[in-house]
Amino acid sequence: MVAIIVAGHGRIAAGMVEAAKMIFGGKPSLEAITFENKEGIEDLKRHYQSALVKFMPEKEILFLIDIFGGSPYNAAIQLAYGKKGIEVLTGVNLPLLLEALSLQNQPGITVKQLAEHLKKYSQQSFKIFSEEVRKTEISRQNQVEDDLS
Repeated sequence: MVAIIVAGHGRIAAGMVEAAKMIFGGKPSLEAITFENKEGIEDLKRHYQSALVKFMPEKEILFLIDIFGGSPYNAAIQLAYGKKGIEVLTGVNLPLLLEALSLQNQPGITVKQLAEHLKKYSQQSFKIFSEEVRKTEISRQNQVEDDLS
């Protein structure tokens, strides 16, 4: 099992976790870390340590962080550096979090496997409406041509 810690600037993590719980229901291995305006990296590390104590050593940990290079990221990598069973990903959004939650309890899944899957998933889940419409129109046109031949 992989525990998930979501963190970001302001209350973004709390909002995403709250939305995810609306969709998935309660998840015991999910924690939101809020980074308030007057806090620093040491405050974040303390918040992370509190969450890690709940999950480790029996669970691997996946940090889902808002942006690369920000304080939530920097604090997480300081805790993760050199430790097996901890991965840090950036660019978290609600679809990515939902995908992670859908797989976190899959038998035998490791945090590394989950991280690799989420990397691919995030690239596939990004959509531009006009491109999707164009794909649908091309598909319909091809179907009509196939039906006529």
